[in-house]
Amino acid sequence: MERKIIRNKKYVKIIGIITTVVFSMMSIFFGIVAGMIASICFLPFVALGIILLIGYEREKIIIEEDTLTFCYPLKKTRVIKYHDIHCLLFVPLGNKTSMVLIDNNYNRLNELDSTLDNLDVLFEMLAEKGVSIIDFEELVEQNKNVSKYISALNWIEKNYYKSIFDEKDTTEKLQRTVEKDKIEKVRQRLKIFGWGFIIADALAFLFGGKSMYIIYILVILSTYALYVWYYPYIYFETKSKKVEDVILQLPLFGALIASLFCMFVFQICDCDFYDLLKFIFISAVILSIPFIFKSLKLKIHQRKARIISVLFATLYISFIIAMPVNILLTFDRATHEEIVVIDKDIDTGSSLTDYELIANWRGEKQSFNVSKNEYLKTSEGDTRRVCVRKSLFGLEYYTVHE
Repeated sequence: MERKIIRNKKYVKIIGIITTVVFSMMSIFFGIVAGMIASICFLPFVALGIILLIGYEREKIIIEEDTLTFCYPLKKTRVIKYHDIHCLLFVPLGNKTSMVLIDNNYNRLNELDSTLDNLDVLFEMLAEKGVSIIDFEELVEQNKNVSKYISALNWIEKNYYKSIFDEKDTTEKLQRTVEKDKIEKVRQRLKIFGWGFIIADALAFLFGGKSMYIIYILVILSTYALYVWYYPYIYFETKSKKVEDVILQLPLFGALIASLFCMFVFQICDCDFYDLLKFIFISAVILSIPFIFKSLKLKIHQRKARIISVLFATLYISFIIAMPVNILLTFDRATHEEIVVIDKDIDTGSSLTDYELIANWRGEKQSFNVSKNEYLKTSEGDTRRVCVRKSLFGLEYYTVHE
C-alpha cells in the first residue's frame, strides 16, 4: 500500500510562525529601547513559537501496511505493529476526548494527539486491520465491566471516571431508597425555588436599601440550605449522562445573581482585612456544622473531593455575605474623621474596578474604596469625611463622603 503521513493541523504551523516573528521583533525592539532585561522577557514566547514549528515539522504518524510509526520532536520514534493493538479507546473527559491505543494485555500503548490532522485515515486503516474502536464512556453508561481498561488510563482519566462511578453508586442508592414519583415532586419543588430566588433578586433590586441586602443574603443562605437538606442526592453539575436522569439539580442561578450584587459592597466599604478574615472563618465554621451533621448520618459513599468542595463553598458564602451582614447588624451611631486626599487611583486587577482615594489617616497612608461618582468629583487636596461604624460583631468598617 502507499505510505501515508498524518501531521499536525496547519494552524499549529501558522501560530508558530506568528508567535516566533511577532515576539522576536518585540524582543529586538525592547532590547534597543529598554535594554537586555526587557528583551529577555520575550524570549520564552519566541522559544514557544519555535517549539510549535518543530512540532509541526517532526511530529507525525506514518501509516504503512504492517506498522504505525509515531515520530515526536523530542521523544524517541516508536514503531507499533497492528497485531499488537487490541483496540483504540476513546476516553471522553468533559469537552475533550483522549484517544488511546491499547495493547493485547490492556496496557496503554500510545496516545493520539488531538491536534493531528486527518485522523480518519488512521481510523480506516485500524478498521481494515480488525482493530476495534471502543468508547469508554459508553461502556460506563451501559454498566459494562470496564475493570480491564482501568490500568490503561492515566491518573487524570482515572480520577475523572472514579467520580462518575461514585455518582452512579449514589444514584443506585437513591433509586433504592426514594420512589421515582417522589423524585419528580422534589424536582418540581426545586424548580419553583429556583424561579422564586430569581424573582426575589429582581424585587430586591427594585426595593434597594437594606431590604435589598436582606433578600440577597436570604437567597444565598436558602440555596445552601437546600443543598444541605437534599445532600448527597443534589448536584450543581454531573459528569454522567445516566446520573443526570435521576439526581436533583441545585437551582444555583438566583444565588449567583445575589452574590454578584453583594460583591458591590466591597467597592464602597473598607475594613481591617484581618478582622474580616476572622469573621469569615467563624461564619464558615457555623455554616459547616449542619453539613457535617448531615454527612455523619449518611451511610452511603461520599467523595472526599465533594465534601471538601462544600467546605470551601461555606468559605465563599461567608466571604460574600460578610460585609452586608455586618452593615445590617450595625446599630451604633457613626463617628466621623476628616482626611485630606493626597492621591487617586483606579485598580483594575480584579473582576471589579476599584476606585480609590488615598490620604493620611490615623498616622499612616490609607487607600479608601469609593463609588465611581465620588471618585470623579474628588480632586487632590479636597477634604473628605471618613464615616466609621462598628457592627454588632465588633467589625469596624468605614466609608468616605463629602
